[in-house]
Amino acid sequence: MVVWVVIASFHNDEDVAKILNEVHGCGHKVIDKILVIDSEGTQAIPKLITDQGWQDVIYKSYDENLGSGANLSERLRIAAEGGADYAYALNHDGHFDEGVLAALIEAVANVQDLGAAYPLGYLNLAGAYNLTGTRELPLPAKLVHSRPKKQMLDVFWSSSNGALYSMEPVRSGILPWGAMWMGWEDLEYGWRLSSNGYRQVIVCDAVYVDNYEYRKAWLGRTVDKQAWRTYYFSRNLLMAIRRNRNRLIYYAVASYRFFRELCLIWLARDCKWERTRFLLKGVIDGLRTDVECPHEAEHGEPHRKQTSPRSVES
Repeated sequence: MVVWVVIASFHNDEDVAKILNEVHGCGHKVIDKILVIDSEGTQAIPKLITDQGWQDVIYKSYDENLGSGANLSERLRIAAEGGADYAYALNHDGHFDEGVLAALIEAVANVQDLGAAYPLGYLNLAGAYNLTGTRELPLPAKLVHSRPKKQMLDVFWSSSNGALYSMEPVRSGILPWGAMWMGWEDLEYGWRLSSNGYRQVIVCDAVYVDNYEYRKAWLGRTVDKQAWRTYYFSRNLLMAIRRNRNRLIYYAVASYRFFRELCLIWLARDCKWERTRFLLKGVIDGLRTDVECPHEAEHGEPHRKQTSPRSVES
C-alpha cells in the first residue's frame, strides 16, 4: 500500500513547515511521499526542504491562487500519477496525526470500491462529533455528543481536511471540481464519488480533533468567516446541486440554508450589508454559471486554465 500525504497551502509557510516537521518527526513508515501544492508560494518551504535534506518531499507552487477545489484536484492527480494508492489530504490549518492515519489505513484495508475514508471529526470547543455527511442533503451540521459505537459509518461526503482518498476513482477520471474555488468542494466530490458507486466511510476509531471556533447564536452555532466567502457559500452550493443533484428537494434545502444564513448575518455576524450582497450575488451566479465541464469529463483534469508550476523536488 503506497500512501502519500498531500498538503494544501496559500501563503501558509509556517503552518506547512509545522506539518512537514510533524510527519518527519513520527518516522512515517507507511508514507511514501509528501506533496505540497502551494499558490503564489515563496521560497521558504523549498529552502526548508533543501536545508533538511528531505528526499521524500515534492513541492509545487503555482502563479495563481488555485483555490480549494483546484488545489485538492491537483494534489490527488499528482499523487495518482506518482503511483499512490491513497492520498492523506491536509489543509495548511490541519495537523498530522499518525494514529488517525494508521486507523484509517487499517479500517479500509478490506473495503471494496472505496472512494474515501474520513476521520471522525471532534469539534473541541463545541464538545461534539461531526456526522454531517451521513445525510445526503446539504443540511446544517449534524453534531452529536456521544461517540458512535460502530467502527464505520457510511457517508455521502465529509471534510477533505484529514481525508484518506483512494486513487482508484482519480485514475478513472473522477477528480474534485476546480470551479469550487472556495467551499463545498468536498461535498461536490463526495456526491460524485457516491454517484459513481464508490463507498465513503467515517472511521470512528480515527478521531480528528478540530479546534474550529464555533459560538452560540440564534439558529444554532456559527462562526464568522471573511465576508467574501459568503459569495462562495451560496454560489458553490447551487453549482454542486445543479451538477449532481438537480432535484427540487435539494433546491429547497439550499433555499433554507440561504435564508438561515441571512438570518445569522443580521442577528450574529459582522459586515451585514456586505455579506448580504455577497450572498445574493452568489445565488445569481450559482444559477447561471456553466456546470457541464466537458473538459474534466474527458480528461479528468480541473476545469480551469492551468499555469506552469514552479517545482522543487528533493
